[in-house]
Amino acid sequence: MTMLDIKRILVPVNETKEAFSALSMADNLARIYNAEVALLLVTYFNEKTDSSFDGASWLSTPFTGSVSRYSHSILDSARMQLSADLQISTHHLSGQPKLKILEFAWEYHADLIIMGCRQLSFFGTILNGSVSRYVLEKSICPVLIVK
Repeated sequence: MTMLDIKRILVPVNETKEAFSALSMADNLARIYNAEVALLLVTYFNEKTDSSFDGASWLSTPFTGSVSRYSHSILDSARMQLSADLQISTHHLSGQPKLKILEFAWEYHADLIIMGCRQLSFFGTILNGSVSRYVLEKSICPVLIVK
Protein backbone atom coordinates (compact mmCIF):
# COMPACT_ATOMS: atom_id res chain seq x y z
CA MET A 1 0.00 0.00 0.00
CA THR A 2 1.23 3.46 -0.82
CA MET A 3 0.21 6.60 0.98
CA LEU A 4 -1.89 7.51 -2.04
CA ASP A 5 -4.20 4.58 -1.25
CA ILE A 6 -5.56 6.16 1.94
CA LYS A 7 -9.30 6.37 1.39
CA ARG A 8 -10.66 5.21 4.77
CA ILE A 9 -9.34 6.52 8.06
CA LEU A 10 -10.50 5.08 11.37
CA VAL A 11 -10.24 7.27 14.46
CA PRO A 12 -11.12 5.58 17.76
CA VAL A 13 -12.34 8.22 20.22
CA ASN A 14 -13.24 8.49 23.89
CA GLU A 15 -13.39 11.34 26.38
CA THR A 16 -9.60 11.75 26.72
CA LYS A 17 -7.68 14.71 25.37
CA GLU A 18 -5.27 12.30 23.70
CA ALA A 19 -8.07 10.80 21.61
CA PHE A 20 -9.19 14.25 20.55
CA SER A 21 -5.64 15.24 19.59
CA ALA A 22 -5.70 12.48 16.96
CA LEU A 23 -8.63 14.22 15.28
CA SER A 24 -6.48 17.10 14.04
CA MET A 25 -4.12 14.69 12.30
CA ALA A 26 -7.05 12.75 10.86
CA ASP A 27 -8.61 15.97 9.58
CA ASN A 28 -5.39 17.01 7.83
CA LEU A 29 -4.78 13.63 6.21
CA ALA A 30 -8.41 13.17 5.19
CA ARG A 31 -8.34 16.52 3.43
CA ILE A 32 -5.03 15.74 1.66
CA TYR A 33 -6.12 12.29 0.47
CA ASN A 34 -9.83 13.01 0.08
CA ALA A 35 -10.47 10.16 2.50
CA GLU A 36 -13.54 9.38 4.54
CA VAL A 37 -13.26 9.31 8.32
CA ALA A 38 -14.97 6.82 10.60
CA LEU A 39 -15.20 7.85 14.25
CA LEU A 40 -15.47 4.87 16.57
CA LEU A 41 -16.40 4.88 20.24
CA VAL A 42 -16.15 1.61 22.14
CA THR A 43 -17.79 1.33 25.55
CA TYR A 44 -18.00 -1.66 27.86
CA PHE A 45 -21.77 -1.28 28.05
CA ASN A 46 -24.39 -0.46 25.43
CA GLU A 47 -27.75 1.29 25.33
CA LYS A 48 -29.50 -1.85 26.58
CA THR A 49 -27.92 -1.25 29.99
CA ASP A 50 -29.30 2.30 30.24
CA SER A 51 -31.64 2.82 33.13
CA SER A 52 -33.76 5.69 34.32
CA PHE A 53 -31.70 5.98 37.53
CA ASP A 54 -30.23 9.48 37.73
CA GLY A 55 -29.01 9.35 41.33
CA ALA A 56 -25.47 9.82 42.56
CA SER A 57 -23.10 6.88 42.42
CA TRP A 58 -19.48 6.23 43.27
CA LEU A 59 -18.98 4.82 39.75
CA SER A 60 -18.07 7.10 36.85
CA THR A 61 -20.68 8.22 34.32
CA PRO A 62 -19.70 5.71 31.61
CA PHE A 63 -20.66 2.95 34.07
CA THR A 64 -23.81 4.42 35.61
CA GLY A 65 -25.13 7.09 33.27
CA SER A 66 -26.90 6.79 29.98
CA VAL A 67 -24.60 5.07 27.50
CA SER A 68 -26.72 6.53 24.73
CA ARG A 69 -26.24 10.12 25.95
CA TYR A 70 -22.55 9.49 26.64
CA SER A 71 -21.89 8.01 23.19
CA HIS A 72 -23.79 10.77 21.38
CA SER A 73 -21.92 13.40 23.38
CA ILE A 74 -18.47 11.97 22.61
CA LEU A 75 -19.18 11.28 18.94
CA ASP A 76 -20.83 14.67 18.39
CA SER A 77 -17.88 16.44 20.03
CA ALA A 78 -15.44 14.48 17.88
CA ARG A 79 -17.39 15.23 14.72
CA MET A 80 -17.31 18.96 15.54
CA GLN A 81 -13.48 18.83 15.60
CA LEU A 82 -13.38 17.76 11.94
CA SER A 83 -13.89 19.89 8.84
CA ALA A 84 -17.51 20.11 7.77
CA ASP A 85 -16.73 19.14 4.17
CA LEU A 86 -15.31 15.72 5.08
CA GLN A 87 -17.26 12.50 4.67
CA ILE A 88 -17.66 11.39 8.31
CA SER A 89 -19.44 8.42 9.83
CA THR A 90 -19.89 7.69 13.53
CA HIS A 91 -20.02 4.26 15.12
CA HIS A 92 -20.59 2.99 18.65
CA LEU A 93 -19.72 -0.56 19.67
CA SER A 94 -19.68 -2.25 23.04
CA GLY A 95 -17.02 -4.64 24.24
CA GLN A 96 -13.30 -4.65 24.89
CA PRO A 97 -11.90 -1.55 23.12
CA LYS A 98 -8.68 -3.04 21.76
CA LEU A 99 -10.51 -5.98 20.20
CA LYS A 100 -13.45 -3.97 18.86
CA ILE A 101 -11.15 -1.39 17.26
CA LEU A 102 -9.31 -4.11 15.34
CA GLU A 103 -12.56 -5.88 14.42
CA PHE A 104 -14.08 -2.65 13.12
CA ALA A 105 -10.90 -1.73 11.20
CA TRP A 106 -11.04 -5.07 9.40
CA GLU A 107 -14.77 -4.84 8.61
CA TYR A 108 -14.49 -1.18 7.54
CA HIS A 109 -11.42 -1.96 5.37
CA ALA A 110 -9.53 0.88 7.05
CA ASP A 111 -6.41 2.05 5.26
CA LEU A 112 -5.15 3.85 8.35
CA ILE A 113 -5.97 3.99 12.05
CA ILE A 114 -5.14 7.25 13.82
CA MET A 115 -5.41 7.17 17.58
CA GLY A 116 -4.27 8.98 20.68
CA CYS A 117 -1.99 7.47 23.28
CA ARG A 118 -2.15 8.11 27.00
CA GLN A 119 1.17 8.47 28.77
CA LEU A 120 0.75 5.59 31.18
CA SER A 121 3.37 4.84 33.77
CA PHE A 122 5.13 1.48 33.69
CA PHE A 123 2.77 0.15 36.37
CA GLY A 124 -0.24 1.73 34.70
CA THR A 125 0.59 -0.11 31.50
CA ILE A 126 0.99 -3.38 33.38
CA LEU A 127 -2.28 -2.96 35.29
CA ASN A 128 -4.46 -1.44 32.58
CA GLY A 129 -2.70 -2.47 29.40
CA SER A 130 -2.34 -0.11 26.51
CA VAL A 131 -5.06 -0.11 23.87
CA SER A 132 -2.90 1.86 21.43
CA ARG A 133 0.04 -0.50 21.84
CA TYR A 134 -2.15 -3.56 21.31
CA VAL A 135 -3.74 -2.03 18.19
CA LEU A 136 -0.31 -1.01 16.87
CA GLU A 137 1.04 -4.54 17.33
CA LYS A 138 -1.99 -6.47 16.00
CA SER A 139 -3.41 -4.25 13.25
CA ILE A 140 -3.33 -5.39 9.65
CA CYS A 141 -3.27 -1.77 8.44
CA PRO A 142 -0.91 1.09 9.35
CA VAL A 143 -1.48 2.79 12.70
CA LEU A 144 -0.51 6.37 13.46
CA ILE A 145 -0.19 7.09 17.19
CA VAL A 146 -0.59 10.74 18.19
CA LYS A 147 0.80 11.76 21.56
